[in-house]
Amino acid sequence: MSDQLREEEIISYYNTVVQTKLHNYLYGNPRVDAVWKTILAYKPKQNTPLKVLEVGCGVGGVCSRMHKKWPNAYITGIDISTKSIEIANKLFANSKTKFVEGILTPETFNETFDLIIFMDVYEHIAVHDRPTVHAAIKKLLNNKGRLVLSVPTPHNLKWSAVHKPETMQPVDEHISLSVVNQLALDTDTEVLLYKIKDIWNVGDYAHIVFEKNSDFEKAFFHSKPVSFQHKIARGINRIQNKLMGRIKEMNARKKLK
Repeated sequence: MSDQLREEEIISYYNTVVQTKLHNYLYGNPRVDAVWKTILAYKPKQNTPLKVLEVGCGVGGVCSRMHKKWPNAYITGIDISTKSIEIANKLFANSKTKFVEGILTPETFNETFDLIIFMDVYEHIAVHDRPTVHAAIKKLLNNKGRLVLSVPTPHNLKWSAVHKPETMQPVDEHISLSVVNQLALDTDTEVLLYKIKDIWNVGDYAHIVFEKNSDFEKAFFHSKPVSFQHKIARGINRIQNKLMGRIKEMNARKKLK
C-alpha cells in the first residue's frame, strides 16, 4: 500500500469516529478528564502558557477548555480529520483559538509554543513517521516549554488486541520506555513525569511530561553551599549513623566470634 493510500485510509477512519469525539465532548470522558488534570498540574512551571498546540485535537473540546482556562493564550489545534476540523471551527474557533487540518511536520507552523499536547495521539503515529514528528516538536517547543503525552500502556494495547479488537485503530503502536527515551533524545527534552493511570482498568494509561530546558543542569545543580539548616540536618544524621554503626559493629563482632 502506498503512503498516499495509507494516509487516505487513516483520514477516512478518523472521519468516521467524529460522532464519538463529539459525544465525548458533550457528555464527558474519564480518560480526557484525567489528562486535563495532568495538563493543569504540569503546564510550564514559570507562568501560564501563552501559546499552546494540541496535536490530534479532534473536534476541539480540549482546546476549548484551555481557552476558558487561559483566555489570554493563543490555542492551536491540528488534526488529520477533515470533519473534525470542520466541527471544531464551527464550535470553538475565535480570535484566540484556531484549528488546522493536516499532519505535524517541521514545516507546518512558523511559530513556537510553550505547551504541546498529544492526548492519546502519539501511539497512532507510525514508527517510520516518528522522526518527522520529533523534528517538528524540537523546532516548535520553546525553551522551558513542556510536552504532555497520554498513551495507552503496552499491556493495555496487548489486551485490547485480543479481547476488544474492534477498538484498535489503523495504527496502534506500543509506547514503551525505550520509545519515551528516544522521543526525549530526539527533541532535546527531559522526562519530568512518567505515571501509570487507572482509567477503565488498572494500569491502562500512562501520562508523560517532557520539558525542554537549555540550562537543565543549571536548574538542578547549584555550586553554592547548601543551607545552614541542611548542614545541621546532615550533621545530626551523620551522628545517628555513627552511633548505629557502633551498635551494629558490636553485634556483628559477637556473632562472628
